Order: sequence, then C-alpha cells, then structure tokens
Amino acid sequence: MNIEHSHAERIALDLGRIPAAELACYLDGLGVVELAALRHDWTFWARPKQLPPATPWRSWGLCTGRGYGKTRSIAEYITAEVMAGRARRVALVAQNEDKTREVLVDGESGLVAVAPPWFRPEWEKNRLVWPNGAQAFPYTPEVPGALRGPEHDHAWASEVATWPASTRDEAFSNLRLGLRLGVARLLWDSTPKRRHLLIRYLLNRSKKHPARHIVVRGSTQENASNLPPEQLAEWIDEYGGTQRGREELDGEFFDDSDGALWRQDWIDRARRDMPTVFARRILSIDPAISDRKGTDATGIVDLGLGVDGQVFVVANLSGRHAWEAWGQLAVARYFATKCDCIVVERNRGGAGCTANLRAAARETGLHVEVVDGKAVTRHAAGTIYVKEVNSQQSKGARSAPVAHEYERGRVSHVNGGEGLPALENVLTTWEPEVKGQSPDALDAMVWGVWELAKLGEQAIDRGAGFVGIEKMSKALAASTRGTGSAASVMAALGRSEWGSTL
Repeated sequence: MNIEHSHAERIALDLGRIPAAELACYLDGLGVVELAALRHDWTFWARPKQLPPATPWRSWGLCTGRGYGKTRSIAEYITAEVMAGRARRVALVAQNEDKTREVLVDGESGLVAVAPPWFRPEWEKNRLVWPNGAQAFPYTPEVPGALRGPEHDHAWASEVATWPASTRDEAFSNLRLGLRLGVARLLWDSTPKRRHLLIRYLLNRSKKHPARHIVVRGSTQENASNLPPEQLAEWIDEYGGTQRGREELDGEFFDDSDGALWRQDWIDRARRDMPTVFARRILSIDPAISDRKGTDATGIVDLGLGVDGQVFVVANLSGRHAWEAWGQLAVARYFATKCDCIVVERNRGGAGCTANLRAAARETGLHVEVVDGKAVTRHAAGTIYVKEVNSQQSKGARSAPVAHEYERGRVSHVNGGEGLPALENVLTTWEPEVKGQSPDALDAMVWGVWELAKLGEQAIDRGAGFVGIEKMSKALAASTRGTGSAASVMAALGRSEWGSTL
C-alpha cells in the first residue's frame, strides 16, 4: 500500500491531475483485487502522451529523447491489444535479433514485464505466446527477406535509427507490406539521429497525413519522476545545450544546415542502386599529412560514371589512415573495383602523395604512371594511372559547381554505399563561410566529380572576350588614317586569322 501511495502521489503531483490527499483517500477505499488491477492499468499511470491516439490511425511513432518511456508505452499498448483479442500475430523488430529478445521481450519495460500476472506470456519455440494463443515473432533487419512472407496485424519497429543502413529500407518495406491482418497497425520508436533517412521519411509522412500517421515528440525530462535524479542531472550538465544533448535528451531531429551548399533532399531524390556496369570507375583522394588525433582525416572516395553519363558516389572510405595505410588501401581498391585512375590532391603532401602510391604499388609488383589531367584513361592490368591536382581556388568555389550538379540530379549516391551516411552528414552541415572546417571526405568527392563530370572542360574562359584585340588595333593602324571605313577595317581583319573570332 505504501508503495502504491508513494508512486500515485508522485504521479498526481507531477501531472496535477488531482490532489495527493484525495488520491490517497481513493486508494484506501479499494480492495486487494482492485488495487492489483489498478497497478496494471496503464491508462492510469501513463502520461497522456504515452497513450495511443483516440482517433483512427495507421501508425504511431515515438521520436523522443532517451529514457522518455518509448518501450514501455508501446509494450503496454500491444499487451492491451492482445488482451482485447485485436492483436493475434505481432512482428517484433529491433536492430538485431539479440536486441529484439533482450529489449522488446525480456527487458524491464518489455512485453513480459508489463503483462499482468494473470496474462503473462511465455517464450516458446522462438516466439512469445500469450495465454489466449496470440503470438509475437522476433525478426532482425539484418535479414530483411525473413519479413517478406509472414503476415501480422501489429508490428513494432524499435529504435529504427540503429538499424543497419544497408538493409534498413528493404526490412522496413517488407515489415509494412506484411501488415495484412486485422487492424494492421505499425508502432515505431527511436531517438532522433541527424539526417537519418528513415526517420526523415516517417516525420515527413506524419506532416503530410497527421491524422493517419501519428508521431509523438518528447524529451527525457518529461519522464523525470521515473529516472534517478542524480543521473538525469549529470546528463543535463554534460550534454545540455549541445547538439548531442538536443538529440539524445530533447529529442530534436536535425536536418540541413542553413548555410550548407548541399541539401539532403537533392541527395535523396537522386539515389540509385549500384549499376552493373560503369563507363568509368575512379578513386579520389585528399591525403592528410598525419593520422594523429585532432588532425584532418584522409579523404578517400570511390566514384563511378554510368553509361548514361550519371555520376555515382559508390563509397566513402575516409578516415585517420596512417600515411602508408591509405596508399595500400587505395592500391588494393583500385584493382578490386577495376578503376581507371586515381585523382589525388597534392597541395599538402606534394610529390609525396604519388610517391606513397608508388611504394604501395611496388609491394605488389605494380607500376604507377602519372598522366595529364585531360588524358583518357582505361583500366590496365599492372598499371595504376594517377592524375595529380592542385587547388587554386577556395574550397567553397571548388565545391559550388559540384553542389549544382547534385541539385540538377546528375550525381547519385548508391543505395547502401559504405560510409555514405557520414559523407552526407558532412555535405549537409559544411558551411563555406564558417572558418576552421576542412572536411577531407567532401574535398575528395568534389575532385572526383570534377573528373567524371568534366567540370573543368565546362569552365568559362574569361580571357576569350579579349582575343583579337591586338590584331584589331594593328588593322586599324594600317588603314588610311582618317578615311578608313568600317568596311575597310573588316576587310583587313578578314585577311587575318582573328577576323572570324572578332
């Protein structure tokens, strides 16, 4: 009784529902059976935002800070639906199979823990079975094909921000298409993660259909009465006001930076699957001079040119690689993917950049040949072609034409490409006007797009407008002073090689 009173009083004080004394008096009038029922009445204990919508809906998502009570909210809803007979087959999907069992089933706020004693489910034959015969089946987004056939009337997609990027979209699609029984409702939860594609999709869908697809936003502090006060204070002290704190504690979802050259929707619109054939395949490298902590990373990006002229960003292999390590990585990747050249910026490393590639190639009996920037290269056994580039413009000026190609849909990121989420995070947050930022993955990608899209050949020759001026002056001087007509001047120019230019 004292425990019930203490918890009820805290709830009453936190939410201001009814005076604590009045609540205590009410509880004193209940019998043992009634108190037991009240203890497991989630509609009494839950905060209003933890309860499902009262109006008809198709999906209900909780995109909130850590410790908000997302798992408890959905577990309680599913339990109530199972008890009412509306949920007979439930799909459970967390980031992997272990997490599905550990959190959604056996966790402190999981389906077993929230069930009342008279309706507690048991784990049988790799599934959760309730006393009325309803069943919950665990899945993992790592094996999306397993979700293709089974049918369910409820599905719980937990912490979607942690699902593996390479299989996430297929797993989520299969999960939704498997909702073909009964009320067919989707439940999902996640802590926001910067520019996460699936979370963005779910939030945008809710904006478009707010009555059909409900999304609850909330912070960690809203569940303060159920969290250790000292721990919560420590989190706020350490992360409060930071970007991580705004995501992890306040539940904010961050998208593009206002001053960034790239927009996430440009990238999303142009995404494609990996082509079976490339017209060209290259590596683009922006080397760092050190791999010490606090120094720049080495940018290494794998790109390709489609047979239709589309530029593909295949993979982002950037990182704090030791000097010899990035050379070895590039040489191995070059032949594994049948590249035709490596574009390497030599501003900081100078001749040492190509020398590093030579050393790595020599270890495997290969030859490095430096070629002119306009040379046409083809993959050749035993030879690595290298094009050295030097930056003579600011990073912003060099990047702007590439951003324009993205906006026009001429650059595609490959679906599930290695390291591409990290690259996209850089693209959509880097602001040219902000000093101190020097993203090497971005720079490597930019040089690669310049090469494949032939942006250098499209550059306007600012001196072209002055061609022929000297010849024209001589032609005017050679004409009869004072009597030269326009016709005579043009006739004189016509006899020179510059006449047509003018």
